[in-house]
Amino acid sequence: MTPRAAPFPRSPRRTRHRIAGSLAALLTLTVTACSGAPAAGPTDSASGAPASGSAAGRETGTAASAAAGFPVTAGFPVTVDSCGRTYTYQRPPARVVLGFPRTLETLDALGVGGSAYGYTLGDYDALPAGYPAGLVEVSPDYAPAREAMIAAAPDLYLANDDGQVNGEGTVSHEDLAGIGTNVYVLGQYCSSGSAPTSLQAVYDDIGHLGQIYGIPDRAGALQDDLQARVAAAAERVSGQPQRVGFLQAFDGRVYANGGYPASGILDALGMTNEFADLAGSFTEITPEQALVRTPDVLFVLYVGADQEQAAVDGVKAALPNLPAVRADRVYGLDETDFEAGGVTIISALQTVADRIAGGSTG
Repeated sequence: MTPRAAPFPRSPRRTRHRIAGSLAALLTLTVTACSGAPAAGPTDSASGAPASGSAAGRETGTAASAAAGFPVTAGFPVTVDSCGRTYTYQRPPARVVLGFPRTLETLDALGVGGSAYGYTLGDYDALPAGYPAGLVEVSPDYAPAREAMIAAAPDLYLANDDGQVNGEGTVSHEDLAGIGTNVYVLGQYCSSGSAPTSLQAVYDDIGHLGQIYGIPDRAGALQDDLQARVAAAAERVSGQPQRVGFLQAFDGRVYANGGYPASGILDALGMTNEFADLAGSFTEITPEQALVRTPDVLFVLYVGADQEQAAVDGVKAALPNLPAVRADRVYGLDETDFEAGGVTIISALQTVADRIAGGSTG
């Protein structure tokens, strides 16, 4: 398996966002410590009683689960591992904080989107059109502040990277364990070990969420549906050009996606990842390094619908002699499809297949 070359490989934009968020959270902790504020657990501002996420006020999940229409005891407790840690679930989650707003799409596909309470990383990009207004922005940061997460009192933090709970001036696994919050990291993006290399990571996530929510049959049906969609997409591009590359321009630099999820998508479609030899998911490359490549098709990751054409045009201008550029086979791909993980990875695969099969220019 391909070692992870950097702790936050999903996007080069992610690293800068994460550093800024960590510094802000560290400053908040420093100011709080200097003010002499007590370190006790959160309380309800009106009554002074322990908040629902504190050790004293935590036993509210059964009522919440019942109110949400979830089974309370059948099939529970269950244990599920995530990033080398084992978590026990006494009941289905009923107050979930998402590590990325669009992760809601995976819960919706399982029929449990109503369990979501809020999200982190909210200012990384504009919320999708039609996003539920009732969901709370718990933290705008990549790695949320400890106080914000404790106040939110989730029973599950559905993270999309283990780095979101690394405790470097922000919330940690230990902080969340102290208030009874379980953590599940989508896509096996763990701080140690190897990065995922195939779409099996998506199917595994669906299976684990089926266990966590007590809906294994529904999860199995979704796995079957996703696999059927992948097979149909592979059939559409059979016989099409084989060498495909994924690029992203950010802060005047160009990055190639040599690892997951590009690797998983292209393997599933029976195509060759032009940058598979590069270590890590996103690796900065020079124009000279790019010009020795021979991709038949290029996908350019962008953020924000109004940025797609500019992203495509920028790569065409920077690398005019690449075969894909000369053939006018350069297309945009929404970066947040990669970021959200879960079912959105399969949606990205279908977009890739549709663009290649259709041959429409970006």
